[in-house]
Amino acid sequence: MTQYHYSNIGQLRWAIEIGRVDILLETSLMSSYLALPREGHLEQALHIVCYLKSHKKMRLLFDSAYPKIKDTWFQEYDWFDFYRDTKEAIPPNMPEARGRDVNITCFVDANHAGNVQNRKSQTRILIFVNKAPVHWYSKRPNTVEASTFGAEFCAMRCAVEMIEALRYKLRMFGCQ
Repeated sequence: MTQYHYSNIGQLRWAIEIGRVDILLETSLMSSYLALPREGHLEQALHIVCYLKSHKKMRLLFDSAYPKIKDTWFQEYDWFDFYRDTKEAIPPNMPEARGRDVNITCFVDANHAGNVQNRKSQTRILIFVNKAPVHWYSKRPNTVEASTFGAEFCAMRCAVEMIEALRYKLRMFGCQ
């Protein structure tokens, strides 16, 4: 029975990799019990499989259009006094930019002490290039944070590292 449970979790992980982001959090939570599955974990995994069976038509839409963002949505700040000498690290061997500019959008969330047994948070990150989702992430960090601010800050740090890596890749592909 344990082997069947492992197989189901593996299939759910595969489904996430090919684009079923809607089960990312649940599968991530179920994967944390793979070392010692308890009674009811197989049933919960089968519930996720039944959800996939009943929602067959759901799919990701890769829209390459540039998102419409209005400047009035954001408050203007003057950060010059704080970041006077800061410059973006641009690789010296970067190729010339080709085509249109791209816009990277990121959504980050962390539920502080979401797991009642060990009080760890669950970090979730979704990164879009223009309107296309290109990276999704859901993981429980190794540390336990003392506040919601700490959990959100650690999640944001992780997201910034992912965005910096993505920007480097895009720049080396010739995107601006």
